[in-house]
Amino acid sequence: MVRGAVAPAERDALATRAAVIVRPGLALFRLTGGGRIACLQGLVTCDLLAPGDDTHLFGALLTAKGMIVSPLWITRLADALMIEAPAAAAPAVSAVLERFFPPRLCHWEEVTAGSASVGVYGPAAGALLAAATGGAPPSAVGRVAPLRCGGASVIAARVVARGLDGFECLVPAPAATGVVEQLTARGARVIAPVLLEERRILDGFPRLGAEIDEKTLPQEVRLDELGAVSYTKGCYLGQETVARIHFRGHANRYLAGLALEREPETLPLDILEGEQAVGRLTSACWWEAGGAWVGLSVVRRGVKPGSVVTLADGAAATARELPWEPLHAGGAP
Repeated sequence: MVRGAVAPAERDALATRAAVIVRPGLALFRLTGGGRIACLQGLVTCDLLAPGDDTHLFGALLTAKGMIVSPLWITRLADALMIEAPAAAAPAVSAVLERFFPPRLCHWEEVTAGSASVGVYGPAAGALLAAATGGAPPSAVGRVAPLRCGGASVIAARVVARGLDGFECLVPAPAATGVVEQLTARGARVIAPVLLEERRILDGFPRLGAEIDEKTLPQEVRLDELGAVSYTKGCYLGQETVARIHFRGHANRYLAGLALEREPETLPLDILEGEQAVGRLTSACWWEAGGAWVGLSVVRRGVKPGSVVTLADGAAATARELPWEPLHAGGAP
C-alpha cells in the first residue's frame, strides 16, 4: 500500500460522518436444517449456542491440529446460519462442510454469487441506515436486525472490528447498488477497499493470506483477544491444541506491530535479529495520525515490544504492541 493510496476525503468521511462500500473478497454460505447449530458448534472456535438468534459472531475454522483454515463471521438467524469467509478460503471451507455435515441434519450451500455485503461505517452510520430503510438498526455490537431498503431484504449486523465501527448488511447481490445509492443520497461517501486495509492494519487485525497461513495458531494472531475463541463452549475441531496453549503455556509467536524506518520495498519481508530470522512483515500502510509507516508481523516471542529489528531490505523497525489506533464501540448510533 503506497503512501497516498487512501483519499483524504474518504478517511475524513469515515471519521466524521459515514462511509459506504460493497465489501470485496468474500465468500458466503447459508446453512439450514434442524441440526445446523449443533453441527457448526462442533467445528468453530466461537460459541454459537449462548448468544441466541439474531447475533453476529466472530470465530474461526481450524484443522484437527489447531491451525487456522479460515477466520469466519457467523450470523445466527431464526431459520438459518450465514457464514462469511475470505474468498480465498471458499474451497477449504466447502471441503470441511462437505466432510462434516450430515445432509439429514444440515444442508449447506455457497451463496456468494447471489449475495453481497454492504458496509456502512462512521459516526452517522446508524442514522443514515435508519433513514434509508425506515427501520431501527441494531444498537448493540454483535446483534442483527432485519430491515428493508427499496423493497430488498437487508440483514444488518452491528460491528466494531477491523478498525471499523458501524454496520455490515447482507443483501441480495442485485440490490447492493441500490442500497449504496440510498446511503450516498443521505450523505455517506463511497470508499475504496484500500481504506479498509489501512483500518485493519491500524487495528492489528490479522488477514488470511498475510498474517494467517496454513501453519498459524489462533493465539499467534490475537484471535482470542479479538473475541473469536471460547474457552468454555466445549469440544470443537482443533480445540485440544487451542486449550493446551491457553491453560498450560503460550504460543511461541505473536502478532506485533512494527514501526518502520521507511516504506517497505516489497511484502512479505523477513525480519532479522542479527542474522537470525525471527518473523515476517506481512502488511504495511502509511499511518497518517502518527506520520510514519507501520506494519503487522508474526514474530517470535523473544522479540519484545521496543526491540529494534532489521528488515530484509535493510530498513530498521521497532516492535510495539497492538493496536495502533484503539477503536471503541459507540461511534455509530
